[in-house]
Amino acid sequence: MGRHPNILQITTHDSGRHFGCYGHPTLHTPAIDALAAEGVRLTNYFAAVPICSASRATQLTGLYPQTHGLMDLCGYPFRWRIRDDVRHMSQLLKAAGYTTHLFGIQHEVVPDELPRLAFDSIRGQGFPSAKVIAADVADLLRSRGKEPAPFYAQVGFFQTHTPFDHGGVKPDDERGVEVPPYLADCESSRKAMAAFQGAIRHVDEAVGFIVEALRKSGLQDDTIVVFTTDHGIEMPRAKWFLYDPGVAIGCIVRYPGAGATGGTTCDLLLSNVDYLPTLFDLAGIPVPGGLHGRSFAPSLRGECSEPVREAIFALYHKSQSRCVRTSRHSLIRHFDAPIDFAAVPVRFEEVLAKRGIPQVELYDLEADPNQFENVASKPEYADIKVRLDTMLWEWMESVNDPLLKGPVRSPSYESAMADYGAWKGNAHT
Repeated sequence: MGRHPNILQITTHDSGRHFGCYGHPTLHTPAIDALAAEGVRLTNYFAAVPICSASRATQLTGLYPQTHGLMDLCGYPFRWRIRDDVRHMSQLLKAAGYTTHLFGIQHEVVPDELPRLAFDSIRGQGFPSAKVIAADVADLLRSRGKEPAPFYAQVGFFQTHTPFDHGGVKPDDERGVEVPPYLADCESSRKAMAAFQGAIRHVDEAVGFIVEALRKSGLQDDTIVVFTTDHGIEMPRAKWFLYDPGVAIGCIVRYPGAGATGGTTCDLLLSNVDYLPTLFDLAGIPVPGGLHGRSFAPSLRGECSEPVREAIFALYHKSQSRCVRTSRHSLIRHFDAPIDFAAVPVRFEEVLAKRGIPQVELYDLEADPNQFENVASKPEYADIKVRLDTMLWEWMESVNDPLLKGPVRSPSYESAMADYGAWKGNAHT
């Protein structure tokens, strides 16, 4: 076959699906909306983890966290890391003949391990604003010309992580302020969401700058463009939680060379563990064996709309929680005490104060899309609970989930115990 397409991947922090094209009219996102109007928008796409490092590692290895090893944050003091025998997308594309470029942040490895990812060039480390990063990406696109090797550009924006005013970003309430249904509609919520909307607007302007630079470079038809995010927004009951606001994420793919165009939608139930095999399939690159993810490239090309999976699975390490979600139901099982969020302004605060957090939560997403009513103990849902529990246990077995062997000890704990062992040995010599 001929030359593989370029891959330009843009990832934001903590944005969920909060873009105009996903039904949020108070958000100012004309560039992202235009990309959706030219490409394929995924409407039922979920992160495997509601926190950055583990979610991004899942996306960029095609493996669940229990297998790739990065189950929580990679930085100090958490110290989780991708296992040595697991290859990141940048490494795989480098081996496939791509030049590889990192712009802005990544959360898959700590800085000392960055050489492991095999990027040919790295720019914008630290926490520059999205617009500064966009200018660097435009420089690459202007300099490419007709180079024979395709490029992979991994672009990471710090926005929309808190603080929302990072880089001098101002709140945006030009079109009003949307308060999600799981937050109390109060002054503090409106102030926070206006600041968040300002960060989204900043991201959109940066995306527009990159997309325009790609068009001017003449590489648009030969480039797969992906815009996505890692997990839900940094608000109570979203980021850090396995409810839909924590794991529901946006993803837009545009690639004229394979027919991923036209402003269509892909409504299949999908996980970001499916990302890597899909991108490889779309680019005509052999998909590595042994991945957990499944390609949905035929749907992007408009060739097939058959379901790829019956359910998506997710975890959150800090609360030792696991989740299985079908198109109709969501079951969350807690193996330890979840995060205490009684002090934050959420609509269900009084309910939680009365009943606490149960070990198992089950939600009927059709009747209760906001996941406010736990039906796990209702007799009419008993069969559904058994079926979803079975799916969850089988998934945990299939990925050799360490929780099935006992509470998971963090690398920080293991390091501390190694120090204790050394002290113990020295104390008795």
